[in-house]
Amino acid sequence: MTCIAIIPARGGSKGIPNKNLAEVNGKSLVTRAIESALQSGVVDFVVVSSDNQTILDEAAKAGAIAVNRPAHLATDSADIEDAISHALHAFSQDHQIPETLVLLQPTSPLRRPSTISDAIRIFAENGSAGSVFGVIEAEHHPYKTLIATGSTVEPVRTIDDLSRSRQELPKAYRQSGSIYVVGVQDFLDNNSLFISPVRWIEVSSDEAIDVDNLADLEAVRRVARNANA
Repeated sequence: MTCIAIIPARGGSKGIPNKNLAEVNGKSLVTRAIESALQSGVVDFVVVSSDNQTILDEAAKAGAIAVNRPAHLATDSADIEDAISHALHAFSQDHQIPETLVLLQPTSPLRRPSTISDAIRIFAENGSAGSVFGVIEAEHHPYKTLIATGSTVEPVRTIDDLSRSRQELPKAYRQSGSIYVVGVQDFLDNNSLFISPVRWIEVSSDEAIDVDNLADLEAVRRVARNANA
């Protein structure tokens, strides 16, 4: 089973200027994403999609194939699926497209190479059907949330859930955003990373840190410094 990792790394960012070039332990977020893919031992090609030439140059230097993303696919409102489709099309001009797609967000810089290989193993063990994505246990159980209906609120499931202990409720997870695995053809046919049946791989709390602002970046730097990662 051949595999392509796509790393979307646009130049713009509201929270941190040039976020994907921000360094953690001497390596930029985009370089760390590339290295995690290459070190996984299961990824055949690594593609970085960006509208920023500095990011593209750094990506090529780190061993990735750099794809220049059009400006209209690099805005805050642009769909990530469209950027992935563009990257796959650009890649196909010179290469045969692999069977499996792995999406790696550079904003999860503590992702372990073993998480990538484990996610692809889970995907392959299930007949390469559906999709796999990284999750972490939800900090707040969804059954304890309330839905506003006009001037009142209603429990998302039942009123009894609100008083139940966490141990009495089914385990709940949220997306970590760190990794997604899907068949390339399934992605192209459905323009979606979520193909049923959806399976999951639980990631560590460190891997689930998503760098969105300076506080997140400092948290990642602190963890990486302490772990020499």
